[in-house]
Amino acid sequence: MNTTHPAENPLKKEDIMKMMKRTLSILLTIVVGIVLLTSCGQSGSSQPAVSAGGASAGDTQSASDKGEPTKVVFAMQTFNVVPPTETIQTVADEVNRYIRETYPEVNIELEWVLYGPGDYAKKINLMMQSGDQLDIFIPSNIATSLSTNQLAPITEALETYGQDLTAIIKEYCGDDVFETVTQNGEIMAVPANKNMGLAAALTYDRDMLADVGFKDEDITDLDSLEPIFEKLREKYPDVYPFVSTDVANKNLPYYFYAKEQIDSIGNDFGVVFGDSGKVVNLFETEEYRALCEQMKMWYDKGFMPQDMATSTMRGTEYMNAGRGFCTYASYGVREDYTDFGKMQSNSTGRNIGAKKIGDPYLTTDFASAVLGIPSTSKAVNEAIQFLNIAYTDEYVYNTLLWGLEGRDYVKVTEDTVDYPEGLTADTVPYCAFMTMGEWGTESYMWRLEDGKTEEEKQADRDYALTVNKTIPKSPYYGFRFDGSDVKNEITALTNVFEQYAYPLMCGSVDVDSTLEEFNKALYDAGLQTVMDAKQEQLDAWVAQNS
Repeated sequence: MNTTHPAENPLKKEDIMKMMKRTLSILLTIVVGIVLLTSCGQSGSSQPAVSAGGASAGDTQSASDKGEPTKVVFAMQTFNVVPPTETIQTVADEVNRYIRETYPEVNIELEWVLYGPGDYAKKINLMMQSGDQLDIFIPSNIATSLSTNQLAPITEALETYGQDLTAIIKEYCGDDVFETVTQNGEIMAVPANKNMGLAAALTYDRDMLADVGFKDEDITDLDSLEPIFEKLREKYPDVYPFVSTDVANKNLPYYFYAKEQIDSIGNDFGVVFGDSGKVVNLFETEEYRALCEQMKMWYDKGFMPQDMATSTMRGTEYMNAGRGFCTYASYGVREDYTDFGKMQSNSTGRNIGAKKIGDPYLTTDFASAVLGIPSTSKAVNEAIQFLNIAYTDEYVYNTLLWGLEGRDYVKVTEDTVDYPEGLTADTVPYCAFMTMGEWGTESYMWRLEDGKTEEEKQADRDYALTVNKTIPKSPYYGFRFDGSDVKNEITALTNVFEQYAYPLMCGSVDVDSTLEEFNKALYDAGLQTVMDAKQEQLDAWVAQNS
């Protein structure tokens, strides 16, 4: 789950809107023709034709004649405090009003549900298990969602109701991005239209950095942090130099995968280094051991919270409160990474810097910021219909991100906003900026006012036009592991991983003895079986695509 900086899409906004309106107009014209024919020749039919909005064709004349709209439940996670239910409802009400007035041929009603990152995955699983309606969500791990049959196939729905979002995703991210969400010939999720060039980086408090005698350029990699951390502990004994990214991200940092060019091909239980084509146990490698040893050293020196492995406090909370100096980041922003630092500074009120410490390395898994339609959904077509609007209509998208104009934000320019006078991200009713670029069309995302010149904004646009098509990719990009035959093993392995990997990444356990116990538990839980399945499928994919 990653924050990204808005990027420009090569398709102009007005062109996308025209494309969408034209498509819907054509569909409506066809439907009206069908209605006329049906009324003349099949007046007694009990099965009326279906309109573009999923309602009866005879119900497309006006909003009042369409009958009850189809409810679409969209559960999203926010990286801010979850607003009160009534506040969330005001935003959903505005989106529904706008859709009714702007797209009269559409007969849907959005129910907007928000959860925090710490319990989002649990809440989603509970909704599915209890039979509660859920129509759109973000899979925490698409490979797991696929292996447990949580996702509905959406190829046909996209062809009928998602033509515009499909076009914009392909134009911006390349045709092959849909390969990352395809299994057995079916598209199983909607990719985010975003900058996928996730550079490994750190965010940090620039004032603290300067106060201990260092500059931004002194941060180059993880090893460069140790002397900075030493000075910080001396001058700020109540500040932790390093804090976990968030509650749910105590496992392997992105920079590690990118640095070592590791393709996890679905999950961490059997990975491939570089172009070797050989599936190996990551947790037996020297690279993983070295990372564990570095985290242990940081822990022993007091660089990290002693309870980080079990804490429910996010790294951003530590930093916003002035109790944390830096944390990992991996966001799709410009090469110099200053954009994200500015954005964080604006949203937190602190002087936040951001520094790239590694180049991006694109794998199928890291391209999988996606939205899924649950296999339990009875509104698959309507869900795609809503997403088609959300991906191509900047007002719908930004209302869900920022809230209501005047209350939660004020417009500064066409594509920049600020908080109303006297308010911040922590005090606006809707806790602005609900997403971190995990879904939708980033190019439509309004940014906080950053004082950039038009020349600088154009440089951003030029970068965005090329970045997704120039990022170094794994040789196995597009390979999607089907773990349905080993789902029990994957479940058992996940439990083992959480038991051992979290403490290892938080430095709170002995490396040698814990690694030995960890690997034995992995093999006992079926690691070799999963690795063999991965190797077999990967070999077949390579043979087919060579």
